[in-house]
Amino acid sequence: MLSIFLIIISLFLLVKSAEIFIDQASALAKKFKISDFIIGFTVVAFGTSIPELISTIFSAISGHSQLVISNIIGSNITNFCLILGVIAVFNNFQIRKREVDINIPLNMAALMVFWALSVYMGFNLNWAAGISLISVFILLNILSKDYNHLQISHKIYQEFKPLLLIISLVFLIVSGKVCVDQIIELSVHFKISETILGYFLLAIGTSLPELATAWLAIKRHNKELGIGNILGSNLFNLLFIIGFSTFIHPLDFSGFKVDLFFLTGITLAVYFYAIIGKKYSFSRKEGIGLLFLYLVFVIFQATRNIIP
Repeated sequence: MLSIFLIIISLFLLVKSAEIFIDQASALAKKFKISDFIIGFTVVAFGTSIPELISTIFSAISGHSQLVISNIIGSNITNFCLILGVIAVFNNFQIRKREVDINIPLNMAALMVFWALSVYMGFNLNWAAGISLISVFILLNILSKDYNHLQISHKIYQEFKPLLLIISLVFLIVSGKVCVDQIIELSVHFKISETILGYFLLAIGTSLPELATAWLAIKRHNKELGIGNILGSNLFNLLFIIGFSTFIHPLDFSGFKVDLFFLTGITLAVYFYAIIGKKYSFSRKEGIGLLFLYLVFVIFQATRNIIP
């Protein structure tokens, strides 16, 4: 029970400190008169994906590659199915045409590059693969700079407070370390698969910023955010975070091929729903469809990792 309590508290602190850190880092960058695009492309691009990045780094350092992989794949599936699905069920919203024309295809392109690289390297990604993934991430964002979908905070460019930046960074590191350590301990103590904990505890917990940002944006009819935050986060997770993690420890994806197929299928489903939706809208019907896909994913993982 203590481990579960510590995980919940550390996840909350991880998410909250990430929000403060990004706001302060953005304010600092603006203070030095750095352009909006550079801020969006670097500092703000980390945005809602900082919890995934921190937890993934500590998972990789401790050599728990299953937790690294399940956290990233799980976060992307959670973003598309659970978060977008829940929002669509309660809020019939319209997405921008540029998401359909540019940002969703960018996610598909990233997945295709990831698949090609994984197959070429026998699904065992090392630092060379990491350099390739990060290079593709940078290239895709430069090519799509006019369609920047990585804005994540309506409080950006607030007053810069150095102490607040330092404190939030300390909390980010400490809470991330505690969270990963407790999840590993929980896995060992209760003999629960790390993959299951990565998919349904760590991934959902670190995806809370995406849920909060997307929900507020849609409720406020903020067309500049739409589902762009989710798409940008998924792109960042798949290319940058996985790429960065390979510098710490090689990642073996051979046991996650079906999961990658599932993620690819879900991305196609989101694209399909966006096209068939009336005027690029996501209604309750599309939301239920995405939640059903998430249920299928849950059942599959339970059957594979829990049920003997």
